[in-house]
Amino acid sequence: MQDDAGFYAPLQYQSHWLWLGLFLMLLVAGWYVWVLRPARTETPTRSATSLPGLDALRAACLAAIDATASDTDAGRIPERDAHQRLSYLLREFAQAASGLPATSMTLEELRHQGLDELAAGIAGIYPNEFAPVQVQSIHVQSIHHSAEAARRVVRAWN
Repeated sequence: MQDDAGFYAPLQYQSHWLWLGLFLMLLVAGWYVWVLRPARTETPTRSATSLPGLDALRAACLAAIDATASDTDAGRIPERDAHQRLSYLLREFAQAASGLPATSMTLEELRHQGLDELAAGIAGIYPNEFAPVQVQSIHVQSIHHSAEAARRVVRAWN
């Protein structure tokens, strides 16, 4: 009779707690799958049919190159800034014409995408673009030489 007064059987959990715990674990696992999933990268296609305004882009870029050269001749912008602007104009043109993120690509990435002429044109502008000090006797090439190289790249674009 003593067992009747002092022993109580353990209480059982209700089944909805089990299902709630399993659901929360599944929810957390699903969240990790969503966050850690591999990002799909689609390579943009380059085709002349998807670029209806190539002639307009080319004309606008050539006009901007001419304006940069004339601003440098007039003394409105320093040569180093002009070289930086030429490099950016070439990259911006290539980005608009091809759909590739050319403004943020390295020369090696440009070559890997088949834009060898663009990479060569930008590489020719680099010495003056990144020169630490602007000294007249150290210039590797003038702004006119760089502008002409930029024009050749834009004109040769298909």
